[in-house]
Amino acid sequence: MDDWSDFRPNLDIFGVRRKDAGWLYLMKSGHLFKIGKTKSPKRRIRDAQTWIPDIEVIAMKPFWNISTLERMLHEGLADQWHKGEWFKFSDASYHDFVVDSFLDFYSEDRDMNSVDFMYWYQGSGMMEFAIERDARRVSLKKFQKDSARETAEIEERMRQAKDSCTERGVG
Repeated sequence: MDDWSDFRPNLDIFGVRRKDAGWLYLMKSGHLFKIGKTKSPKRRIRDAQTWIPDIEVIAMKPFWNISTLERMLHEGLADQWHKGEWFKFSDASYHDFVVDSFLDFYSEDRDMNSVDFMYWYQGSGMMEFAIERDARRVSLKKFQKDSARETAEIEERMRQAKDSCTERGVG
C-alpha cells in the first residue's frame, strides 16, 4: 500500500484559492449546534464561553475561503436551521453525519481540508440545497426559514400518520 501522508494537492486543480484563511467550527449547547467561522480560535472559544459558559467545542478545523465555506454549510444544512448560526438536527443520523464529518477533517492541514470539503459537500446532498435556493431566487436567510419550516411540517405530518396507524393498530 502506498503512503499518502506526504501528498500535497494542487489547489489550482480543485479551484481552491489561498485566501480568507481561518477555521470553521462546530460547537454544541444542549440540543443545538453552532456552525461558524473565525480567524482566531482561542478568542472565539473564549467569547463563546462568555455567552454560554457550558458550550462544547466539537471541532475547530482550518480551511481556506472560510466565508464561502461557512455560507455553503449554512445553505446545505438549511432544513436543519434553528436561528442565526444555530442548527437543530432532526434525527441521530443527520447529527452523526455532520459531527463525524467535521471530526474527520484534519486538525492542521488547511490545504487538504479545503479540497476534502468540496468532495464532502458535493457528495453529501448539501449541494441540492444550493441548487434549490438558486432556483427559488431567495436570500439565504429566507431559504433557511422556509426550509426549516417545510421540514418541520413534513415531520409533523409523519408523526400524525404514525399516531393514526398506532391508534388503528396498523404497523
